[in-house]
Amino acid sequence: MEDILFDTALIDEIGSKRSTIRVLEYYLGDSPKFLQDFEKLLADKDLSNFILKAHKLKGSLGMLKADLLVSLINQMETSATNEKNFDELQDLLATLKDKLHILDGQLIQEIKKIKASL
Repeated sequence: MEDILFDTALIDEIGSKRSTIRVLEYYLGDSPKFLQDFEKLLADKDLSNFILKAHKLKGSLGMLKADLLVSLINQMETSATNEKNFDELQDLLATLKDKLHILDGQLIQEIKKIKASL
């Protein structure tokens, strides 16, 4: 069993269970787009826009208290500042994809759990 990669405590403070569900569903809707954008930006070697996009995802993951993933994105941002680190950046993106896939599954389960408690 994978460790839980998120904590909804911050979102829960903002509002109701329904609000938490909306935030989680919103994130889930955006997650695949981030990965597509990352792949395209790396293929184009557009590292400055890669950093901007990574920063946006980091903000979303921060809201989910996904600290492991935030740390991984920090590493990616650092690697993206130097084109010499391109191979490392690609490896980090592969790791991020794997972790986001796990996170997405965990969030889907959390949404089901919250809905069952309504």
